Amino acid sequence: MSNSNKIDSIIANEFQCNFFDKLTYEELKSDLQKFIQLIHKQYQNRDDFYEAYQIYVIGREKLVCIQGFDKEQLTDLINDLDTNEQMIKFFDFYRDQHFPPRPQQLKNFQTHTEREKRKQQELLTPQILNSQTNIVFSAQETNILQIENQQILSEIQFVPSCQELYNIVLNYDNDSKLDKAYQTIQQIDRSQLSQDQIIKLSVIESSYEFMMKNLIELDSSGWTLDKKSHGISISYKFPPKSSTVSLLMEAEIEADCAKLMSLITEVELFSEYVPFCNHATTIKTISKTKKVCLSQLYFPVISNRETIFLGQGIDRLEENGTILFLCKSIDQDQQFLDYYNLQLNKSKNVRLQLNYYIFQITPINKTRCKIKAVNNSNPQLSFVPTWLVALIARKFAFQLIEKIVKYTKSFEKYPWYKKTQENPEFYQWLQNKIDNYFA
Repeated sequence: MSNSNKIDSIIANEFQCNFFDKLTYEELKSDLQKFIQLIHKQYQNRDDFYEAYQIYVIGREKLVCIQGFDKEQLTDLINDLDTNEQMIKFFDFYRDQHFPPRPQQLKNFQTHTEREKRKQQELLTPQILNSQTNIVFSAQETNILQIENQQILSEIQFVPSCQELYNIVLNYDNDSKLDKAYQTIQQIDRSQLSQDQIIKLSVIESSYEFMMKNLIELDSSGWTLDKKSHGISISYKFPPKSSTVSLLMEAEIEADCAKLMSLITEVELFSEYVPFCNHATTIKTISKTKKVCLSQLYFPVISNRETIFLGQGIDRLEENGTILFLCKSIDQDQQFLDYYNLQLNKSKNVRLQLNYYIFQITPINKTRCKIKAVNNSNPQLSFVPTWLVALIARKFAFQLIEKIVKYTKSFEKYPWYKKTQENPEFYQWLQNKIDNYFA
């Protein structure tokens, strides 16, 4: 379940406030207090402050858009939410995590706070002479200082600007956290961004939507088991209204996750273990976890095939404890080619269409993991019966997983080990993710 669905579920189930029902003003005011308590409960854990902020944003947006209340009542409800003492504490925590105030602002605020505390202490200090005068003066000064503090607080941005949110999205995307990037995008008013920035957000949203659409296949039904041996199982099915075959590959293996990931990310070594692959290369590196690649396949008798695809790694450890790799053909996606300024050379090979390839890794511990992959492609073999294509593909799939298991067991003997030594920064970055997950 994505975080946005999780949050909607929390809002629907853990408190009674339903912003789509026609509640009276008093009923909504009461439910708003339950809403605040929920946010406070989430934030108290300190690890859940991001989820708490997401709940706050969703709730506040629904509150602002509610119908059936006059402006004064609506303003009163929003003020109840924004000025609640628990919410202010939450704002302070969220601000400190993401948007610390400017040094001078913080210095001024601390200075005024110290002065206010000192004056409040003076109120409690017995005065032998002119005690009444001192109390009145201290109370008046305290009131002035409270106004000054409110002015300083108003200058501190508790809610990030559109540009700040855009930068957060880029950071999440660069860190391969597609779910969090997508969730943050939903908070952005795109009218405040440039056209290039809007297009960038659309590209990230498309990646997320493609991921969610095809992840359904991992848990879909209708599979026929073809083979189960040595902990590896291969299943298949024929999607309706299609002449293609889908393959489901599952295994639980003894493998360091970072080592396993090197087999997937080192495209130039595909010919070492991908059946029929005689050449593979990276055409364009988009980011450290996203690249456009070409893979050529040699088949006896028939013409050679090739596929030009986008490969992307996604860190979903915080969402559901998995690491995901997505691949799909992009040679017919002109919008994608134009956006990344890709000019593809003509080829004598037949272009195989990779509709999707999803490879999911679930770490069990640092040396053991589950793998689950789904593949659907069109090899452009119109003259070959689909049942025969399925038979060949199933053999192909079993050999693929078998070789992955083999090479990860004796990793240091094979060329991927050298690749990890040549790029220690990237593989240490991957290893840190695994270490942090099990910490």
